[in-house]
Amino acid sequence: MKDTDPLISDEKEGRATSAVPSSPRPLILRFVAWCMVTVWRMGVDWHTKRPYLIRATAHLSIIILTLITIGLSGIGIPTPRAARSSGAATSLVLIAPDVQNPTPPSLPMALSANHLDIATAATVARLPVPHTVIPDRLRANVATYVVQPGDTIFDVANRFDLTPETVVWSNREALQDAPWLIQLGLELFILPVDGIYHLVLADDTVESVAAEYEVELDALYNEWNALEVGDPIYEGQMLVVSGATGDEVAWSPPEPEYATSGSSSYSYGVCSGVPVTGPGANGWFILPTGSPRVSGWYFGDPRNPSHIGLDYACRLGDPLYAADNGVVTIAGWNGGYGILVEINHGNAFVTRYGHFSDLAVGCGQSVYQGQLLGYCGSTGWSSGPHLHFETRYNGVPQDPQAYLP
Repeated sequence: MKDTDPLISDEKEGRATSAVPSSPRPLILRFVAWCMVTVWRMGVDWHTKRPYLIRATAHLSIIILTLITIGLSGIGIPTPRAARSSGAATSLVLIAPDVQNPTPPSLPMALSANHLDIATAATVARLPVPHTVIPDRLRANVATYVVQPGDTIFDVANRFDLTPETVVWSNREALQDAPWLIQLGLELFILPVDGIYHLVLADDTVESVAAEYEVELDALYNEWNALEVGDPIYEGQMLVVSGATGDEVAWSPPEPEYATSGSSSYSYGVCSGVPVTGPGANGWFILPTGSPRVSGWYFGDPRNPSHIGLDYACRLGDPLYAADNGVVTIAGWNGGYGILVEINHGNAFVTRYGHFSDLAVGCGQSVYQGQLLGYCGSTGWSSGPHLHFETRYNGVPQDPQAYLP
């Protein structure tokens, strides 16, 4: 029986053989690992070393992941086109497959010679630009400029890339619509854009200002006024009305418009070619109207910050007097001043008297403190009879109340 079943015995032996491990290596490795862990636990303070081990493991994991990512992404440095071509244009030739001959055709000589890489040839590279062009940007606010020797309105406008009209419309109080009277030291508002610098009056609204200059509301809701829709405006506020236009500007003194009973040397506008020598100043001023009563704006009035004079009260035809000794350097019609008298006192001080109805002095005439200059009126840029009085030192407007009793 035993001899007749060799297959059965062989099968049992094969099973027994397969059940026995082919090699004792796994058991040995496990034993070695167990020994190393046991030694580690016995010889090392685990709570002390664990933070360092965790940190080292984390860094090592990041390095391994980075290397795997670079390897899988296939990042390569494209060869510059200049190195792949000798200057001749390289064209891609498409060859139709030969149905009878399934062997793929070889690339043309031009392609193989230049080692054309289609993927690399489609790469767009940015050329280096050594110079960056920064576009012009509008100024963020209204600037001020002090008139320098020899400046004209046209010089100032050209320096700030504005129209001359914008400079005049933005400085009506300082220039009194008489741009030919610009003087050294005068401080001018310089807008960031062409337009008008509007002084808000008591009854003004955004809508009324926009209607006055025939512009859209957006001309007032701009970055320079810091106005939001619905925000109120207040008296004395200065608003940039971008794109607005004002009255036509006269660039030279106009012809006489008012009769005068002044001296024979009287002339309109700025005196020219007339001697300006005369008595020296006393060094103090008297009230030009004989009264300290003010009827309009003060110097730098919060309601009108650009006002550079003092508006004294007077009735139509009241006499007006020289504040100190000097020589008349302007006598006549001058823009917003109306009929104006300017006296140079010879000590770096100049006084101006505006809105006369009639004059009693003329160009180049010597005058003394308290002498009659003319009569109160409302000529020029005026809403009623008053005296617009200015005091300037070296051409710079001063507060008259700082020098008057």
